[in-house]
Amino acid sequence: MLPQQELVRSAQYRDSFKGVTLYGVAGTNGSGKDSLMNLLAEHGFLLFNTGDALREISQAVFNSVDRGGGESPVGRLGNAFRTAYPSGMTELGLLKWWARVAVLPVEMWPKGLAIGSLRGTGEVRRLKELGGKLIVVDADPRVRYDRLTKRGRGDDNITFEQFLDKEAQEMAVGQTDPAKFGMAAVIDEADIRIENNGNDIEAFKRQAAAALVLST
Repeated sequence: MLPQQELVRSAQYRDSFKGVTLYGVAGTNGSGKDSLMNLLAEHGFLLFNTGDALREISQAVFNSVDRGGGESPVGRLGNAFRTAYPSGMTELGLLKWWARVAVLPVEMWPKGLAIGSLRGTGEVRRLKELGGKLIVVDADPRVRYDRLTKRGRGDDNITFEQFLDKEAQEMAVGQTDPAKFGMAAVIDEADIRIENNGNDIEAFKRQAAAALVLST
């Protein structure tokens, strides 16, 4: 076992998150998770973007950032992290806080930590174990597909049918293994749900701020 794997099991490490506001963000692709994360950043939260972290490694290792369930390059990496850490990508976000924030005087701490997006039940379990809440964002599939195609990122250049197929793989209905990719079970764990079917980002942010009781 590596030192960092021992660290995350220690009482001292767990205790360092007492009093820290923790949010996990999850949801369907194109639902507005990034907009929600940006909103939290605007309100003083430190962010850990799991997708960016996985794509960075996936590009280096597989020369691909393809996603679409546990057998895709990004999915395989995510599952590998969930094997290394029972809480998978949540733990990488917690480690970021521990290494970069916990050493500072409390008056220099961000308002909290937001980790997104979570894609396995083990990640949600760890979040809630430390007192965090899971926010799930969703929208109609066609609305989300249109957003993704307009975004223009390479891995979003697919047909609507391909989009639905990838989403079915990511949902992995019935998958509850904490070390595996399983969005359906994650979504079921939501503490706060936000629907985002509109085209006005600022309106969505106001709606989300109200749901999270963030000061304006």
